[in-house]
Amino acid sequence: MSERKMLSFFRICLVLAIISAVTSQTVRNITATLTKVPVEGLMNFTELVQKYGYEVEEHDVITSDGYILKLFNIPGDKTRPVLLLPGIFGTADDYVIRGNTSLAIILAASGYDVWAINVRGTRYTRKHMTLNPDDDFAFWDYSIHEFGYYDLPANIDYVLNATGQSKVNIVGFSQGTTMTLILGATRPEYNEKVNVFIALAPVCHLQNTRGPITSLITFGNVIDKAVMPFDLYEISGYSSLTKGIMNMLCTQLPISYELCMGAVLAPLIGTKSDEMDPDFFPIIMAHFPSGTSWKNLVHFAQIGSRRSFSNYDYGTTKNLYKYKAFTPPNYDLRKVTFDTILVSGKNDRISTLKDMELLKQNLVNVKDHMILEPDYFNHLDHLWGRNSYAISYPYVLETLKRYNSH
Repeated sequence: MSERKMLSFFRICLVLAIISAVTSQTVRNITATLTKVPVEGLMNFTELVQKYGYEVEEHDVITSDGYILKLFNIPGDKTRPVLLLPGIFGTADDYVIRGNTSLAIILAASGYDVWAINVRGTRYTRKHMTLNPDDDFAFWDYSIHEFGYYDLPANIDYVLNATGQSKVNIVGFSQGTTMTLILGATRPEYNEKVNVFIALAPVCHLQNTRGPITSLITFGNVIDKAVMPFDLYEISGYSSLTKGIMNMLCTQLPISYELCMGAVLAPLIGTKSDEMDPDFFPIIMAHFPSGTSWKNLVHFAQIGSRRSFSNYDYGTTKNLYKYKAFTPPNYDLRKVTFDTILVSGKNDRISTLKDMELLKQNLVNVKDHMILEPDYFNHLDHLWGRNSYAISYPYVLETLKRYNSH
């Protein structure tokens, strides 16, 4: 698919999202749009973990600004807690849907105390102490900044309190890496609470993206202004009309894999995407996307278009009120002092090797940068590649063992 056709497809998706926002329609029974999906696509995190033979606990974590977040725990050695952070539109499910070759299950099998978080606004976290996500715009007034400043520290404190430890290991993917860097930069006291940070497909600068994602970043501000009249706050919620339509397009048709994986996702994340095979792809799409705020997407686009890892840009007037400056301040990566391990794929069009070089120049404590083989390893392969258990996860386990030897 050409880039022009790709952008046309995204225009269609944007229209569907606007229709969903305007009509407030929802798919009451999400399974009705997933009739041809394997049973794993219809299971939640708890059901999946139990299916693979492990105990699982569910916890509610309340942030200082009132969001109620679901935190899952696969119990293990309490002296070795590992916190798993999902990517954009993702949930804790992302770490278990590959079954016994999923990272969460592999970590559990290795004896780690596994904790998987869900940031505000996703399938498991549409709850707040006072705000209603269906009625209150204020619920959706957040971006990646709030994930790092509120959600992640609340989860870290909960895990440390539950395990009696002073430090936690963090494994983050994509957006999960962005929020961790924001944490270290804005809440520097938390640097002492992180034993090691393993960053899979880190996302920080977004200056050297490749393919259609670059055009989406470039025109992000224009698109944002175009949708303002439609009050588009939530995007691709798990039970939204948009998600229901995506389910049908991407799981129910004879050409679903070619349409959604080959023509849409692959050009975004990195071509040669055979690691996500046709049999497994419907399970992915049953769980993903799981919702986020429109503001969050805009913030990522701003980071790329402004060519700076900075706070959300509200415009000159509001910036002056909020930041006491005309432009949003950059996140000071020099304040991020916990040991950091970068893990990259050569075929990643979002987290590119050029941007990794920029990140290494700005971070003060990068201990290693693993560039994975083979050459085709792309952005989503870190989570869902069928051979990730042999390509990427042995390095993750080796790193955790090195940092958790007693």
